[in-house]
Amino acid sequence: MEEKKYFHAVRVNTDLCKGCTKCVKICPTEALRVRESKICLDETRCIDCGKCINVCPYNAIEPISDPLSIIQPFPYKVAIVSASYAGQFSEDIDYETTLKGLYEVGFDEVIEESAVSEMMTRIKQHYIASHQNSRPILSSNCPAVVRLLQLRFPSLLPNLFHIEAPMSVLSMYYRDLIQREKKIPENDIGIFLIVPCIAQVTAVHQPEGAYKRMQDGAIAIKDIYNQIGNHLHKIKEMDIKIKTHPRGLVRALSGLEADYVGTEKIRTLAVSGIENVIDILHKVENHLLDQYDYIVLRSCTNGCVGGNFNVENAFIARSKINNLIKYSKNEDYELDSLYSCYLEGIFDVMPLEPRSMMELDKDIKQAIYKMKKIQELLKILPGFDCGACGSPSCKSLAEDIVQGNAKLEDCLILCKNKEDLE
Repeated sequence: MEEKKYFHAVRVNTDLCKGCTKCVKICPTEALRVRESKICLDETRCIDCGKCINVCPYNAIEPISDPLSIIQPFPYKVAIVSASYAGQFSEDIDYETTLKGLYEVGFDEVIEESAVSEMMTRIKQHYIASHQNSRPILSSNCPAVVRLLQLRFPSLLPNLFHIEAPMSVLSMYYRDLIQREKKIPENDIGIFLIVPCIAQVTAVHQPEGAYKRMQDGAIAIKDIYNQIGNHLHKIKEMDIKIKTHPRGLVRALSGLEADYVGTEKIRTLAVSGIENVIDILHKVENHLLDQYDYIVLRSCTNGCVGGNFNVENAFIARSKINNLIKYSKNEDYELDSLYSCYLEGIFDVMPLEPRSMMELDKDIKQAIYKMKKIQELLKILPGFDCGACGSPSCKSLAEDIVQGNAKLEDCLILCKNKEDLE
């Protein structure tokens, strides 16, 4: 069977890498190694959480997204905007103006993710009530968390909320609506997500569980932010009526989303930050959190406002969005047809397959032999997990050695002890 190829929204620039191993030690899936003083990425392990980008002091790991120019070939261009977008601009620029800016940079229609937040809350509450045998149900809106489950917690995949994410629901709905109402051929409609993180870029280009790819690209919020800043005076004068849905901006904040789904009969929990997510998933795996009905999991701190394609500090963006939710007028959206689509199964996703973290060998005898060699090496290695060898832990170094990707001499502590004895 041909090995699956994975798309990743990160690019390693080895010319900038100094081999410091900061990224190696922070990666939650051990996808990074330093070999010959340069970083290497194992594409089968990477979940696009962006932790490595955040800690690299040399900018050797770069986030990538689609350029704004990707929209040009399409006669009709649609932007679906992440809820975290609302927290990126200074408070003297009203939210409606920031949305108008998307028309100025080339889009024909602008739709907020927040428009379906209340509908998605209703869908989740129905789904939770209809799946009493799955506890807790785990949110599936963070692509990095979904990939983490596939890689490290495959036994929990049945617990995932198996419905398309809000921006994909909107993509399906509006692609069909525009074709019917505006008589525009499907191939002439380009749908693009304005996203806060690399995981959502990856989800657009390689969706997990989707029956087909629903968007034509994913553009970073920071790229749009820069464009709008250059055209601000013109944007303020634009005569366009924008419907806004600030109440639905809860999607950007993991804690608020959990609160909105929760009821007297539905107990919810919100978790953000990849380390906290991993800790909680271990507890779920050990049935220590079966008392919860629904758990919102976000790999970024504070939720989507913490994504590495945002501009504003996550805590400040959270405060801005909270103010919008509390004090801005919400314009109702008539989307009962979306709920009917959910009941008909149109937004269902396929069950996800586990991703093998590492296969020692396709030959079972060789795999057993290599496992024994790993155990022997672990008795020799110091067990400090310092990362100085270029592998994240002594166990991973042992695995790398038996796979022919490292040498015992890479362990600096063993080499130092040997020198001292001599």
